Amino acid sequence: MTDSTTPLRAAVVGVGQAGRQGSPTGGAFKIGHAHARAYGASPRFKLVAGADINAENLALFQDTFGVAEGYPSLQAMLDVAAPDVVSICTYVGLHLSMLEACAAAGVKGVICEKPLVTSPAELTRLRVLVASSGIKVIVPHFRRYLPAFARARDLYVSGQIGAPVCVTAAIGDGWDLSEWGSHWLDMFRFFHGDDMPDWVMGQARVRDRRGFGHAMEDHAVAVMQFPNNGRAMLDVGPSYLPDGANMVLTGTAGSIVIRNERELAIYDANGEHREDYSESHDFIGTWALIFETLADWIGGAGSPPLGFDHVAGTAELNLACYLSMVEGDRIDFPLSSEFDEWPVEELARRKLGG
Repeated sequence: MTDSTTPLRAAVVGVGQAGRQGSPTGGAFKIGHAHARAYGASPRFKLVAGADINAENLALFQDTFGVAEGYPSLQAMLDVAAPDVVSICTYVGLHLSMLEACAAAGVKGVICEKPLVTSPAELTRLRVLVASSGIKVIVPHFRRYLPAFARARDLYVSGQIGAPVCVTAAIGDGWDLSEWGSHWLDMFRFFHGDDMPDWVMGQARVRDRRGFGHAMEDHAVAVMQFPNNGRAMLDVGPSYLPDGANMVLTGTAGSIVIRNERELAIYDANGEHREDYSESHDFIGTWALIFETLADWIGGAGSPPLGFDHVAGTAELNLACYLSMVEGDRIDFPLSSEFDEWPVEELARRKLGG
């Protein structure tokens, strides 16, 4: 058991780029800064160190958050700072090796950014690592904790709009099924009892686009069916849902539209009515809450909603969407493939003749 009165020593690797606006292909996001703010919002943690290969990025991070210890690599930070908890905020291609390094160093818990791993083969290795080392891993798919989404889920499963038919989501602005879309894939599970789908089918247009260290699709669609016969569809690349809509939940007797991640428009037998959760929409507070579930888990509580067993399933779903495109076939769960690279790389080679 961990003494809950002593803050866990936290550290961030991949602190985020200084002085640039992020983009779906160029990266340059400051997701490490979001992790740092969440640690600062909770008395359960003390942020003690950061690591980044870019000295400018690291200096800005240390100055912004008053972090005294800065290191040029994860291993140097593990060797000297010996953190209890590490946030991995790098590109996905580095995640598994960093998780292995954290486990070898005795780190108690890791908050790993999405997408979790690059391939089914890596996911198998990570499952073995978690089982053998006991390291606790979560992925911050935080939207399940936002009040508008929680309310929409409760309405959807209550029967107020009839039996579940389909949850539709879209992401424009050049995003893909993984760097951003993995959040929506996890929310599809959230709306269907956190079950895994029975199957998924996907298709994509892939050219020469790259971002976050890997090949990216220009446009992709994935459709899946859950055990209760509810379906879900994710469309990423070009925008198509209007008026700030994030998701549309359709039932046999109505629908729910989620807008701007905080507003609901509900259409049921009583007509249309709206609910606004802007006042209770607390981004950093929600992140801090998720981080505290990791602290509880380290302290002896049961696995939280975003614990490894769950998020490994979402990573499996993410990869299966792409494998359906590679194989030109429906993928049934559980996933049995040991494909050993980011699947979009194979799609890109085919298109480019490599």
